[in-house]
Amino acid sequence: MTTPTICVVIAAYNEEKYLPKTLESLENQTDKDFSVIVVDNNSTDQTAAIAKKYGAKVIKEERQGVVFALNAGMHEAKSDVIAMTDADTTVLSNWVASIRKRFEDNRIVGATGSIKLEGPLLYRILGSFFYNVFLIIHEKIAKPHLIGFNFAVRKDTFEKIGGMNERYTMSPDVEVGLRLKELGKVVFIRDMVVVPNMRRFKSGLLKTIYEYGLGYVYTIWLRRPPPVKQKVIRNK
Repeated sequence: MTTPTICVVIAAYNEEKYLPKTLESLENQTDKDFSVIVVDNNSTDQTAAIAKKYGAKVIKEERQGVVFALNAGMHEAKSDVIAMTDADTTVLSNWVASIRKRFEDNRIVGATGSIKLEGPLLYRILGSFFYNVFLIIHEKIAKPHLIGFNFAVRKDTFEKIGGMNERYTMSPDVEVGLRLKELGKVVFIRDMVVVPNMRRFKSGLLKTIYEYGLGYVYTIWLRRPPPVKQKVIRNK
């Protein structure tokens, strides 16, 4: 086993409100031996300046959309392993350590982890439990479900499969996991935990569930780009 180097990539578009908390959670990691790249996807606020203040490398991606921003950041990374989280998501203090430990196994080429939801107690327990069970089941049936705010890939394998498929303007993270598993193990790491922001549901719970569900069916089962373009989540 070898100890892999790690780079965290964050795609950001007008995230001055949320990005500081995300970067602070990275500063508080127990394992501090990693780099951070923030991909500025045409922000008109202080996103880039904030990222630089926290010591992140900032690169620009002018094509609007998370798949383009992620691809740019992941290709820019020079590490053995690339870890991804969102600009509005916080990671628990052992997040990097958990990723590094599992990727010491050279058979592992991709991983996703648990979520911890905020809000009422019952909502947090049920939401986190069922989503984590969902991820475990998909690992068992060999249809890994990488989630954009919490996944990691081995850089050389990512490059070998040609990176993100930019035809997938929705669910590119899920699609890349399905291709990665053809070259190695894609696993669920229970103690690789993040706290996602639930603002994506503010536009309407049923509508959001429908869009994500459509993305799931097309990407996992039909292996085709979903016929819906995910809206850009902005600072609000």
